[in-house]
Amino acid sequence: MNQSTEKNELEPANGGISTYLPDIALVSVSLIWGINIPFMKIALDHLDDYVFNAVRLCVSAAALVVFALREKPLQLAQGERPLSWAQLIPYAVFIAGIYQVLFLMGVSRTTSGNTALIIATVPLWTAIIAYFFGGEKLPFWACIGLLIALLGTVVVAFQKGDVTVSGQHSLGNALVVVAAIIWAAGTVYSRPLLKRISPLRLSALSVVIALPIHLFVAYGRYSENLEPLKSVNLWMIIIFSGMLSSGLALPMWSFGVRQAGAAHASVVQNLVPLVAIVAAFFVRGEAISLGQIGGGVLILGGLSLMRSARVLPKPLSEPCVSTDG
Repeated sequence: MNQSTEKNELEPANGGISTYLPDIALVSVSLIWGINIPFMKIALDHLDDYVFNAVRLCVSAAALVVFALREKPLQLAQGERPLSWAQLIPYAVFIAGIYQVLFLMGVSRTTSGNTALIIATVPLWTAIIAYFFGGEKLPFWACIGLLIALLGTVVVAFQKGDVTVSGQHSLGNALVVVAAIIWAAGTVYSRPLLKRISPLRLSALSVVIALPIHLFVAYGRYSENLEPLKSVNLWMIIIFSGMLSSGLALPMWSFGVRQAGAAHASVVQNLVPLVAIVAAFFVRGEAISLGQIGGGVLILGGLSLMRSARVLPKPLSEPCVSTDG
């Protein structure tokens, strides 16, 4: 394939948008998701996992629909068709539906260390899928940055002290791996969709379409969770998580994917465990280890290197993956 016809991960999707805005959006998403983790742990100490997820996604759907209805329709490029339901529904079912169910099932069947370690592979899965199916490529130094950030996340995961290959966690590990691959594939799949629909409307429609899945999965568990739902503090967590973590963070994430590319957006996810560690220190009083600090430095260094490679007018070196014949 000719070099001039390839999509390059360095090129923003819209030349009129500041190169900093996608990074601001993606870092903000990482902050929201990271801060959400210790608060979710508090909520899940009192509420069933699937009930919590169903209730918070009701909040998410309401918030996203309200904002989406107030948004101006996306101006399509000449000759571009609006997004079809046949393209939207698979994304909604897999990313807003199946991914979340599998992730919850996996987390409950394995250790938090294993979960963190597996989720750390999402950027690699995304880069591979984006290369083969999305036409995206990363320059050499961006690949190095990705690997450094991955190493940092692995270091942080091992600090949890419960990373294990025990057979009793095999099913949970497998479910989290499948969830990670689905998220990576959905991230790549969404980028061309975002030429035809705004990030906000894609997120709103996806959550609404997938909501019946979560309500059904939690069926039969509601009655035994009515008492915890009388707590004002619990509802504050549900509203925060619903409006931000599984709400407004989703269109911010999609905006970052559209502008920066799937692989770059995914690497910024490595900030989530770092933010979660700091948030847990303030929210739950959990100690921060020297190893976690070291892993955090590697994550930040890798992200900085990858970001600097992305915004350069030309790659610093030959791409680490190339489609040239």
